[in-house]
Amino acid sequence: MQDTIRARVDSELKKKFELAASDHGQSSSHILREFMAEFVRNHEEQKKREVETLLAIESIEAGRFIEGDEVFAWMDSWGTGNETDVPECK
Repeated sequence: MQDTIRARVDSELKKKFELAASDHGQSSSHILREFMAEFVRNHEEQKKREVETLLAIESIEAGRFIEGDEVFAWMDSWGTGNETDVPECK
């Protein structure tokens, strides 16, 4: 199902936008749908990062973390014949 969204924009901006869309071989509606989809994806990713950051802060405050040196040592072992196990939280 599709709905229509209406927005008031400056006439000059509308003309320039329609011309730019046409230059790309697209309709202004198509370009706006793409812009909106990208905006929503970015918003959802930002919200996900915010939640993950808060969870990480809670974990650190509770004393659950992995020392950076352990992580780097593990990463340095990638692709070698002696890959180490994933370090665990203490």
